[in-house]
Amino acid sequence: MDPARADEVFVAALEARPGSRNRQRLRVLGAVVAELAWGLLPHPSVSDLVVRRRADGVEVLRLAAGDPHTSGDLLRQARAAMAALSPAAFEYQWGLDRP
Repeated sequence: MDPARADEVFVAALEARPGSRNRQRLRVLGAVVAELAWGLLPHPSVSDLVVRRRADGVEVLRLAAGDPHTSGDLLRQARAAMAALSPAAFEYQWGLDRP
């Protein structure tokens, strides 16, 4: 029996961007500096939206989550899409079927 919803097949989470601890610290520092500059500087993305298959944990999508203030919005959008769409429709809409 095929799963009816994408959230039965996939799970989405925010994860730290790849890179060394020093690189992650620089991203966080950049986000703090951008915040202190009242939004005049772009915020670096300190996390990625990662979608994995539940069955084997394989990563099928990784997107820079953008501004730390709005990264939660991207996660909510992905989870809402997974709850509303079939696995095939979610794959198409979020580009999982593209190389």
